[in-house]
Amino acid sequence: MIAAAAAAVAIAAQAQRPEFHAYRVTAAVGSERVDFSGDDAAGCADHGVCGITGTETWTPVRPEPGTIGAVTRVGRRVAGQAFLTGGNTTASVSSPGSDAPCTDAFYVRQAVVTFRHTGARVQALLHGPVGEPPLGQDAAVFATHCAGPRIADLATAGALPTTVLRVSSLRRRTLTLKLLANAPFAQAGFSGQVVADVRVRLKRDRALERILAASGGLVVSPGSAPGSSAPP
Repeated sequence: MIAAAAAAVAIAAQAQRPEFHAYRVTAAVGSERVDFSGDDAAGCADHGVCGITGTETWTPVRPEPGTIGAVTRVGRRVAGQAFLTGGNTTASVSSPGSDAPCTDAFYVRQAVVTFRHTGARVQALLHGPVGEPPLGQDAAVFATHCAGPRIADLATAGALPTTVLRVSSLRRRTLTLKLLANAPFAQAGFSGQVVADVRVRLKRDRALERILAASGGLVVSPGSAPGSSAPP
């Protein structure tokens, strides 16, 4: 599984010895919902989405065996990812002059939780921060055939589900991430609200930690360009 994950995020062990934490992803439940509408203040006229209203939802599925997560820590510096098997996306969007709403439903093959330091603590962020590879990996989550905000828009607005952990929690035998959001956003012609409660359970894998320690680094999947926010 590690060999299949292609690009490296490395933290050099300068004056301090790196600490590796590896996990099996054993559960992922909950939902992420985005309610939105075209908004003059967000530039709906420029994006051609005035009068459009809708909802997008994403629900994770049960992780497949072998799904992993890993974190490297040197002092206060933390980097890592946990991979979710994927989930189901649905959308229902109404447009002015349309007799029926645009609807879409599909399966997304992967979603990613990104770990990084924030002060003296650790932030876990669903889908990934702006400008970093996980955001591209998760671009498909809300890339529906209907008009609506995309993952990159929600990331830019700071509305993605997140939680903040104590560094010591990374050493627990079992770690549950409560990725929550109840955040307004205004981006790409739309304004609205992201409401999410996604729970991800991680179980430490000490054999995998020994492999990481021997290799001297943390390997994660590469990303691609963020998804477009343009309507179809």
